[in-house]
Amino acid sequence: MTATTMTAELLSTTPRPLLTRVGTVVRLLFANPWTAIYTPLLILGVVFLMNLAIWSIVRASIPEDGEMAASVNGGVLFLFIYMLVVAVQSVNQAFPLALGYGSTRRDFVLGFGVFAVILSIGYSALLVIASLIERATGGWGIGHSFFTTDELWQATWWEGFALSLLAFLLFFSIGAATASVYVRWKAMGMYVFWGTLVFAGIGGAALVTWLNAWPQVGEFFVWAGVLGAAAWSLIITALCALAAWLILRRATTSG
Repeated sequence: MTATTMTAELLSTTPRPLLTRVGTVVRLLFANPWTAIYTPLLILGVVFLMNLAIWSIVRASIPEDGEMAASVNGGVLFLFIYMLVVAVQSVNQAFPLALGYGSTRRDFVLGFGVFAVILSIGYSALLVIASLIERATGGWGIGHSFFTTDELWQATWWEGFALSLLAFLLFFSIGAATASVYVRWKAMGMYVFWGTLVFAGIGGAALVTWLNAWPQVGEFFVWAGVLGAAAWSLIITALCALAAWLILRRATTSG
């Protein structure tokens, strides 16, 4: 769809079905694929190739009769942080644009939700496919683990997919909630938001320490497992999504 057609849809005064309105917002958010798709994939590819090159050099320097553990790399974690940034940029830039073209706040929030789910599913599938290839090739033939670890991905591909999906949705929701605070209250809102978040984190840690409950916290994570513990993030995801909606429904596009 061209920019002219998208603008015409947004500016149209004729009542349109909800799916059509939400779809228009989704297309608006995907209007610049470099931000959400091409750039993160390009960075991921470059980081991956650099890691392969470095680990190949390291492996080549080890004598044939020497022993060396498999390499484990956390470079792929940048993708989750990057999606948080994508969420912040999308809300900050596209929200006033969509409202200026006649979209409603509800349409925008629903459209952003669809946008986040599509990207989360797509990137989760990409990581799972890459991890399966990595395992099948013995770490790309050199024992290098870039996309997977036994502790994180467990034994099945669907667990890895679910874990990635939960993480992506969490980061998208946090980014949306953070951006919505800025959209409505600007810099002062950010000061209060981050200040409250820091004090809440410190206060929570202090409470657990005062109650001598750290062993119980550790036992919970051991009992729940990686995927079970990650499933609890849905509570944070839902709260952040709700906060973003409640804030944006009263936000304006004026400075």
